Amino acid sequence: MTTLLSYLATLCEWGLTIYEWIIIIAILVSWVNPDPRNPIVQFLNNMTVPVWNRLRTVLPASLQLFSAYISLLLVWFLKIFVPGTLRSLARFSAGQLGMADLPLVVLGLFLVGLGVVVQSLLFFLMLLLLIWFFLTLINPSVNNPIVRTLFVLVDPFITPIQRRLPRQRIDLSPLIAAAIFLLLNLLVVAPLVRMAMGLAGSGHFAAPLRTF
Repeated sequence: MTTLLSYLATLCEWGLTIYEWIIIIAILVSWVNPDPRNPIVQFLNNMTVPVWNRLRTVLPASLQLFSAYISLLLVWFLKIFVPGTLRSLARFSAGQLGMADLPLVVLGLFLVGLGVVVQSLLFFLMLLLLIWFFLTLINPSVNNPIVRTLFVLVDPFITPIQRRLPRQRIDLSPLIAAAIFLLLNLLVVAPLVRMAMGLAGSGHFAAPLRTF
């Protein structure tokens, strides 16, 4: 049983890694308007589009454009939680982990995966805020759909800051919001992830964690 669980953990990790790269390649290919009749494009679409469409049915309208990125976050979470849980069960089966310790380890794995997702979301929001700051310097057209989408995403974070800042020629609120997210990660999320890693046990993570 121990060997089987360890094998399944490795197999699951490889499978999720392959699917992770399928999503990344599909996102990159979608940027160049590929020929939909191409067999490689059809394979990528068949592997990713159903998942993205399913996510769009449960996401708010403002986030549906980012269903591909959210699917990548989901894969990163599963890549930490599922193989780690299987390895914990293998250790339990081999008598290396007690009954009382198993739930704590699984909880730690869940919190690590969740923490990495939160860190990735913070990084994503920081990136959007920086892009919005540079766009405000060139006064982009509000009729551009990408500009409108960016505004919808960053507006809840910059508007409260704008109300407290004196009026000035350059809007610094996106930079301030990005700095707040950076501090939130450094002072709150990253320490919690490290604590969760200690709870789960560092031996569960064969792949580097995505943190910043």
